[in-house]
Amino acid sequence: MKKGKNLTDLLDSNRSQVLYYLIDHPGCSRAELGAATGLTLASITKIIHSLLDAGIVYETGFAEGKKGRRSVGLSFCYKKFKVLAIRLSWERLVIQPCDFLGNFYGELVSIPFHDISIQNINEVVEVISNNIQQFCIKYPEISAVGMSVPGPYYRDTGTVMLPPYNKDPAQRCYYPLREKLAALTDLPVFLEHDADACALAYWWFRTNRNPDFVIMNFLTDAGVGVGLTDGRRIFTGTSNCSCESGHISIDYHGPVCPYCGSNGCLNAYCSDKALENLAAEQLPEHPGSWLNDTPDTSCQSILKAAKIGDSFAIQLLKECGMHLGHGIISLLHVFNPDLILISGSISKAGDPLMEGIQDSLTKRQSNYATIPEIRLLLGEKKLDLLGAATFAMDRMLKMPTRYFSLPVNNQIIPLSAEGSC
Repeated sequence: MKKGKNLTDLLDSNRSQVLYYLIDHPGCSRAELGAATGLTLASITKIIHSLLDAGIVYETGFAEGKKGRRSVGLSFCYKKFKVLAIRLSWERLVIQPCDFLGNFYGELVSIPFHDISIQNINEVVEVISNNIQQFCIKYPEISAVGMSVPGPYYRDTGTVMLPPYNKDPAQRCYYPLREKLAALTDLPVFLEHDADACALAYWWFRTNRNPDFVIMNFLTDAGVGVGLTDGRRIFTGTSNCSCESGHISIDYHGPVCPYCGSNGCLNAYCSDKALENLAAEQLPEHPGSWLNDTPDTSCQSILKAAKIGDSFAIQLLKECGMHLGHGIISLLHVFNPDLILISGSISKAGDPLMEGIQDSLTKRQSNYATIPEIRLLLGEKKLDLLGAATFAMDRMLKMPTRYFSLPVNNQIIPLSAEGSC
């Protein structure tokens, strides 16, 4: 990667700083922008002129400034831009447009799949492409596509590892999802690991956006994903791969994880499928459980049984929380977050899950770890979708010259496939 910055890079960086500040402080003045960014008034004036001409920002009118002077307020033009948010999991595809305020529009498209694999991934991509075209016709203000994907996801290549998994890297299937989608649309396409995208969205829309606030998110669905953000920055590691902390081993004598092949990882205890398998194995020992009267031991059935007071289901969810707590306490020594989120379907377990988590943390807390606040996101129904949208917004704001088609030396930089991230 290049280390030096030319005039175009500096202009783009300054435009980005201005737009980020406007997003966080709507109605601010040019003088406030200069004080916050450190740019001269002449530079601010030049940047604002280019943003006004492109319709990216607008003047909100006069407001009282310092010493009683009137100043003109500025705001990002939220009505002009939308992104198409796409959440791809191993079993479902969800799509809906979203604006820069986090508001969703139109009908949510939700398409179930039996399981995404190398056999059907091309069909899934075709469905995504068709929906992108249809939404863009209905919402011409869509400027980019943001997609959250399950791990392992490799950011450098834009590839997702597809099952069946193999310990031999040469035998694994790395599907070029970003490249395939970029070839099917003229819009910039941004992909991010689902757990990371959720953490970023929560920081952006559910906190005061402290740039040094660290969030760790446990996304518990078909698998367990762990995302980590430090303000707007997503932790990627030196390999620029999604953080696969959901596969840390909490019991090396435990069951084999069908995904990573290791023993006793979080995914083998705390995912939907792991919970369903445990319920099916242990149900014969609990003839009085309500689950014996249901056609299956799905995660939804287990959650429903716990809500009506089924002791077996409650115990399953508490044990799930205890295992999750073991993983949390291990990761605290590595990342030391300010806030821990539990999102996804397992978070709906509520009190039994939290009791199990707190039980593990209380018993295993060391002298070196401080337990941060832990939040179960029971009511966050679209956080994964919002995460996909937020990541696309963040990428656009980081490179506004390219993604908002702003001029450089009176010329527009063409958007190319290499601009997709």
